Amino acid sequence: MVGWIVGKLKWLLVICAVGGPIVTLSCWHDGNRRREVMANGVETVAAIDNAKRVKRRRGGTTYKLDLSWRDAGGVEHRVEDVTISHEFARQIIVEDRLVAASLPIKYMRGGTGEGTLASENLIVLPDTAHQEQTDAELVYVGAGVGVVGVIGCALMFRPRRRRREPVPA
Repeated sequence: MVGWIVGKLKWLLVICAVGGPIVTLSCWHDGNRRREVMANGVETVAAIDNAKRVKRRRGGTTYKLDLSWRDAGGVEHRVEDVTISHEFARQIIVEDRLVAASLPIKYMRGGTGEGTLASENLIVLPDTAHQEQTDAELVYVGAGVGVVGVIGCALMFRPRRRRREPVPA
């Protein structure tokens, strides 16, 4: 039984050693993208076309918005599945009804040029503070998990000396 637990613990430490840095880099990249959009993006007001609550099998829930707006040149843009935080979703969705028809956004010009942008090039301004806080926390959590995984792997997989049993003469 102890051998089975130690074997599972070794694999868990390997997953931590690999997964921790992946989480850190992903959240760091997301934070940098958000700062770039905040610094260089164009601010406008977007209409909320649709709001979705996506429930996953294991109990997790995410909220997504479909947004549309016209830029200064009159070109209509659409972005689907913009993820928002639970706190912001509680502000704009009350009793399964959307209480806001529009919201302020910032987006990066460019993209496909056909009026469709990727959701990575857009941020919802009222939700920015919460998203930045979450990214900052997950950078540290991922780094901590990675360090624990690396140290644990070093301890679990270190070469061990075998005791020499006395050989009868």
